[in-house]
Amino acid sequence: MALTRSVARVDETGRELLAYGTPEYPIAFFDDDLSRVAVPPHWHDEFEIVIVTKGIVHAQIAGSRFALTAREGYFVNTGILHSEALKTKTGRQRALIFSPRMISQAEDMIWQLYVAPVLGSSRLPYIRLSASVPWQKEFLAPAERAWRCGAYDRENYPIEVRDCLSRALSLIGAHADVAESELRYTGKYRRDELRRKPPSGIPQSGRQFRADAC
Repeated sequence: MALTRSVARVDETGRELLAYGTPEYPIAFFDDDLSRVAVPPHWHDEFEIVIVTKGIVHAQIAGSRFALTAREGYFVNTGILHSEALKTKTGRQRALIFSPRMISQAEDMIWQLYVAPVLGSSRLPYIRLSASVPWQKEFLAPAERAWRCGAYDRENYPIEVRDCLSRALSLIGAHADVAESELRYTGKYRRDELRRKPPSGIPQSGRQFRADAC
């Protein structure tokens, strides 16, 4: 895979217009200079992991706002509106946006045990990630490895990326109760969000590109 260049483009519901990767390998890797790239409110049918590498970034996800610094980030679920604003002169982040099918095909045991409980869960719209929290530090390590392997086509990257993302997702399932208790995703916000967009689902092919590979 190659790095993907971000170009902000959404439809009238806020859905981001980009085909992430290929049907055979549905994932995209970003290395965004946030002084040049805007992150307006948007949503997509894929999971996303963001890791800030420089600067201070204010994220807004599912009605919550919080600041992120280097080695912090977030996981955002499918169909959830999210945006960012850079609060320093310079800032940078790495992002992985990937179909749940990167982990497993629907209906097999891995899907049922690890993907289905997380996918589209209204109780788990996002998770703020910090290396100061032991299990989140454990999550960030394979996420960073997946990004490095996939963004630069390292040896055996297809299976390495899948393995790393599978490990990360399994940690979400193992700590879902703790993560859910930390959220303030109110019923009112959920209703307001659903009025803005249709329910999310598994990504479909043929969507319009809003970015191209570097």
